[in-house]
Amino acid sequence: MANIDFLGFDGLQTKDYNTLLSEIQQFLQTNYSPNGEEISFASNTPDGQFTEILANIGATVRELLATVYNATDPSKCDSTQQDTKYQLNYLFRKGGSWTLQNIDITTDRTVTLPGLDGSFDEENGSAFTVSDDAGNNWYLVDTTTVLAGTSSLEFRAQNQGPINPTIGTITNIVTITNGVISVINSQGYTTLGAEAESDYDFRIRRDRSVGNTSGNNADSILGNILGLQGVTQCNVWDNDTNSTDSTGTEAHTLWVIVDGGANDDIAEIIYANKGGQGTRGAVLVQRETHAGQTINIRFDRPNIKALYIKFDIQLITDITLLDNNNIKEYIANNLIYQIGESAETSKVTQVCANALTIDGGDGYALNVEISTGGIATASITATGITAANVISSTFQDVIGDTTGSYEFEYTSNGWEYDGNIVQINNYGISYTGNPDEGDKITINYTAGTWTDYIPSVSIQDEFVINKNRIYITVIE
Repeated sequence: MANIDFLGFDGLQTKDYNTLLSEIQQFLQTNYSPNGEEISFASNTPDGQFTEILANIGATVRELLATVYNATDPSKCDSTQQDTKYQLNYLFRKGGSWTLQNIDITTDRTVTLPGLDGSFDEENGSAFTVSDDAGNNWYLVDTTTVLAGTSSLEFRAQNQGPINPTIGTITNIVTITNGVISVINSQGYTTLGAEAESDYDFRIRRDRSVGNTSGNNADSILGNILGLQGVTQCNVWDNDTNSTDSTGTEAHTLWVIVDGGANDDIAEIIYANKGGQGTRGAVLVQRETHAGQTINIRFDRPNIKALYIKFDIQLITDITLLDNNNIKEYIANNLIYQIGESAETSKVTQVCANALTIDGGDGYALNVEISTGGIATASITATGITAANVISSTFQDVIGDTTGSYEFEYTSNGWEYDGNIVQINNYGISYTGNPDEGDKITINYTAGTWTDYIPSVSIQDEFVINKNRIYITVIE
């Protein structure tokens, strides 16, 4: 606590209650007892109670003055003061965010599925909808035309907050559509939703927003896009040279990669700030200029890559209550590599340490290694089906980290693996045609290489992880 009143770099600092009480009592002792007789300032005496009242008044007034003064500094105010001050910069607290989840849509024809598009921020939007086993609805983010086969599309949870669906549980089609055969979430979420924006996060976003009106196009685009509802990450690459650079970005072109947010909102910001530069990306939004010209605004979504980690837990003492599932859950929710960031083990080690502490463990992580997983291919021996495919990451999530050949056979009771009837889509396997008894699908799986560093091949890459991709060995 402060023991003097002063105005410094950190704002107005004031004396606390104890400092004021000591000063008041010392003043009275010096000026009202010239003969040196001790004045009793015990709490049950008139002098003690009087000085305590004065000190309390002084501390309360100072606290109010400090709050009012410091609230004028946007980097120090909080709570309702933030909401009031930041409006002057046209910044408003985010009311929460939604979980974003890639869902595999299997169709037998070309189908156009309606998305939220410009109504991304509406809780009860109108879009192609599916649901999970827990009753949570999921809306398609962008209107998309898909061809026959399986396509992975981005969906948004209906409700805000950290909704974390289990892999393989989003299988219900709410919006019945001709041509849509099945849906499933074969991998974990790409962005976990959050509650309303905290004072800390709001303050950080305000500090970043100073680039919104920057003369630099890239900074302006970055600052404004980060302020959009639902946006969690953004990377803006500016090639201001006269030739195509090492990322494949053409001369005088902006490459914007955004995680979350609505296409129209993102395109509006790029259009307003790009100047005469071109844009790059797979997402295309057309804008009409006041002169009647049609401008193509392009940007990209992150290139999601599954990340696997393994490590040993070295216990310092015998901890019988150590819960590996809790540790995995914490790591999956808190191990975050930003768009374009390489994956290295020091971040894993730190998150593991935090997970152990929260779980009540007394130990540390050893031999941490990471991998982008293995490669799986599907082949068939069949008369009723004509082709089969497998999603490598989903297959490894279920099977584990053992290289081998895995055979699935169709029987009168359904698909069978290792003597048990299974749901084949839970393994990331899909096929075309109608299976006959005796038809077989063989998955040839090669485990990935484990290392302590995985470079990001592209600034578009984003590594994601879920609890099924964490392997733990406990060393007593």
